[in-house]
Amino acid sequence: MSLAAVTRWLVVVCPLLCFHTAVSAELLEQYRSKHRVVVTFSVATTAPERLELLRQIDLYQCEFNDRDLVYIDLIAGSEQYRLLSHRLPVTDHQFRLVLIGKDGADKMYSSKRNLQSVF
Repeated sequence: MSLAAVTRWLVVVCPLLCFHTAVSAELLEQYRSKHRVVVTFSVATTAPERLELLRQIDLYQCEFNDRDLVYIDLIAGSEQYRLLSHRLPVTDHQFRLVLIGKDGADKMYSSKRNLQSVF
């Protein structure tokens, strides 16, 4: 690869990567210091794991709110899914739950749909 090609790649691709990282960070940054964030990555809106977690959030709404939790529901193929999947360890083929603390740090990764483990 020539120096010109490498330079072109650095000028064109790197700013795009930085922009996408900033967008995903911005999505989570709005909750820092105020909320713990439950992010789920699902393969489809009809995924059984996703539906079960939604049922649990509804069932335990008071506990969910008491713990200052917010929920970000991401479906494979969406722009937000793509952006956040670069920041968090997920694959397109399985359900993934990530808990992010008020400090912005990742606290828990799980392939289980059990909301009680978040509490």
